[in-house]
Amino acid sequence: MLTAALFLSLVSLTMGGAKLKALKGEIATLQVNYAQVLDDTNGSLEELEASIAEVVGLLNSMKAEQAQKDIDLAWQALHMAGAAACRGSAPLGGKGPWSNSVIPKRNGAKCSDQCKLTDRTACKAEVSISGFTGKATSYTQNVGYFYNYDCDGGWNEDINHNEVAAEDVAILNNEKTAYYRFCCCAKV
Repeated sequence: MLTAALFLSLVSLTMGGAKLKALKGEIATLQVNYAQVLDDTNGSLEELEASIAEVVGLLNSMKAEQAQKDIDLAWQALHMAGAAACRGSAPLGGKGPWSNSVIPKRNGAKCSDQCKLTDRTACKAEVSISGFTGKATSYTQNVGYFYNYDCDGGWNEDINHNEVAAEDVAILNNEKTAYYRFCCCAKV
C-alpha cells in the first residue's frame, strides 16, 4: 500500500512539475504579449499625439487662410462701394464703350492728377466712404458715411483714409471710423 501511495505521490509531483512548467511557460508568453501590447500602445499614443498635432496645425493654417479671406472680402466690398459711390457722383459717366475706373486716392494728391497717370485720364469725382460692420437692425440706423468732392479737393492726411498706405487688417478695425478715398476716373 505504501508503494502505491508513494507511486501516486511521485506521479502527482511529476504532473505538478509539468503543470508548473506549463504555468511558467504561460506566464512567459503573457509577459511577452504584455510587453508587445505596451510597445504597441506607446507607439499608438505617439502616433495619436502626432496626428493631433498635425490636425491642430491644419486648423491653425485654415484659420489664418480664413482670416486673410475675410480681409480680402472686406477690401473687395469697399472697392465695390467705391465704384457705386463714383457712379452716383458722376451720373454722366464717361464716353464710349469703355468702363470707368476707381483708384485709391493718395494723401496729398489731387484726383485730377492721379487719373492722368492711368489709361482713364479724366477725373469725374473724388469720393470718401465708410461703412460699418454687421447687419442693420433698424431702418434709421446709419450703416455708412460718405463725402464727395470735386477732383481737386479732399486733403485729409490721416493714414487710415489711404488704402494703399493702411495696414492690410485696417479694414477690419471697428474702433475708428476710416473714410477711404477714391478717385473716379473715365476714359476720354
